[in-house]
Amino acid sequence: MMPQEGIFHSPGAFSGLAVLRLTRNAALPQLREVVSSIHEELSATQGLRMVLGLEPALLPESPTQPALLPREGPTARFPSSQAHVLVQMSTCERELLLCALRRVLALSKGVLYLEEELLGGRIGVGREPFGFRDGLLKPTREQVRRTAIVPSGPLAGASWLLYLRFQQDLDLFNHLRTQAQERVVGRTREGELVVDAPAEAHILRARASGAGENQLLIRRGFPFRHGGEEGLAFLAASADPDGYRRALDALLGADGQTPDAMLRYATAVGGGLYLAPPRGWFHCPAQQERRPAHEGIGPGL
Repeated sequence: MMPQEGIFHSPGAFSGLAVLRLTRNAALPQLREVVSSIHEELSATQGLRMVLGLEPALLPESPTQPALLPREGPTARFPSSQAHVLVQMSTCERELLLCALRRVLALSKGVLYLEEELLGGRIGVGREPFGFRDGLLKPTREQVRRTAIVPSGPLAGASWLLYLRFQQDLDLFNHLRTQAQERVVGRTREGELVVDAPAEAHILRARASGAGENQLLIRRGFPFRHGGEEGLAFLAASADPDGYRRALDALLGADGQTPDAMLRYATAVGGGLYLAPPRGWFHCPAQQERRPAHEGIGPGL
């Protein structure tokens, strides 16, 4: 089946996400109708890229597996704020992004309510809050297909989405000299590799996890500022959620590995694992009895 087209496009100049939860009395067929309406309208909006993911337990094709989050290491923790639906949008026009977020809420009324909303901007042509260039290796369409899209089986065309919200401590990081900052990151502020970077440098930990250079995952995140808080909305797409486990454990320093130095200055405050179904899943008939969605979610939609 065909994957959601938005998976192939990096965040634009203006990026945003909405994390939503089911209302108490919502029925599963209602949820499917709502998310199908959101997908149909936003994916047809010219100039807007959108990816919609659901809690994996809501899809019957999704295999049962150990929870990805929360996850802990010796000095840091990745918590869980798992919700039911995640919508990521990007565009070159801020007004279009705001209109799209409004439409998500309007179409969700009575079935989903907004738990979290973030607005930010593209990494690829700018800098993340610490001032470093990022998104230097833009994936090709073929790399996205190979790395982020489930190739076969009942989930063919789907993609696993990981979301983590990081708060970045700019004051603490900016107390470091420039050379010390670059050794934390493993790159200069302009993106060149630091030759003698320590093993704890962020870029080396990412490579050790296999997540660097568009290997186990495709990054879709963006920096944001919200209510005086600055940070990174880290999003990634992968064909295999086990790759996320290896990557997160490598960053946390699990099982005797070296923890990522960046986690001294960036704190994860929430996140979740979502499954972006292929385009054909939306508006397909769902054989599901009408019952409250918060009861017995396991069997799926």
